Amino acid sequence: MENVIDEGKVNQVVKLIKKSKYAIVLTGAGVSTGSGIPDFRTPGKGIWEKVDPFKVTSITAFDEDPQRFYYFYRPRIEMLSRVSPNPAHKAISQLEEMGYIHCLITQNIDNLHQRAGSKKVIEVHGTLRKAICRRCGKIISSELLIQKIDACLRAPVCVRTRTGRGTHRQKSKEKVPYCECGGVFKPNVVLFGEMLPNLDNAIYESKRADLILTVGSSLQVSPANMLPQYCLNRGGKLIIVNFMSTHLDYLAEAVINEDVCDFLPAVVKVLKKK
Repeated sequence: MENVIDEGKVNQVVKLIKKSKYAIVLTGAGVSTGSGIPDFRTPGKGIWEKVDPFKVTSITAFDEDPQRFYYFYRPRIEMLSRVSPNPAHKAISQLEEMGYIHCLITQNIDNLHQRAGSKKVIEVHGTLRKAICRRCGKIISSELLIQKIDACLRAPVCVRTRTGRGTHRQKSKEKVPYCECGGVFKPNVVLFGEMLPNLDNAIYESKRADLILTVGSSLQVSPANMLPQYCLNRGGKLIIVNFMSTHLDYLAEAVINEDVCDFLPAVVKVLKKK
């Protein structure tokens, strides 16, 4: 049985999009759950209900114990080869192709927006598709990273391993992907405690927009959760599409608590008719 979509909400969103001159989209983990990727904060299901992020996925935790980090992160890196863009990803790509959306800012690290066809994408939390050496800056693909994790029992590095930034004192049989220079490879994602390298671009686009559509985001993660406010501060409008309520619902022109994989394609369908 198909989910019944609120046509009134669809038409309201369509009207706001058509009236906009520079609309952008901000997406969170909820846009990828339809692809089989768990989100972080849904009660009873979210990843952070089972794992303390500051003990595993902070930059301090990575530098202190990269092996523990990779025990947690390896399945998530490998998952990328098994998942595909869902109808929500494709709908956002179509909105861009039709000229309604001018920029996509995503908190996700799964690369599914690009695979769906989105062109102008700002990844504020980085991407799992690549890894970077913390020492020399060499970049490798996620596929090669997985191979290195699985292949290395003890990496060939000097016994006088440096203990400074980007290195780790080696333990016997640890599965940590080392670079040829002796540094440790880290997924090219922003961990807790790191700066967001693309934040300035995201802020620029948010200030430029007259409409921001947030999709599948709890709007709890700072500083990305402040991006809608930049748009609102210049008189722009906000649309929120998310299963759960957010702290910005009261400021939104439209709040849609429906499945993004159902609602966004319905919006695209109506826009194609007009």
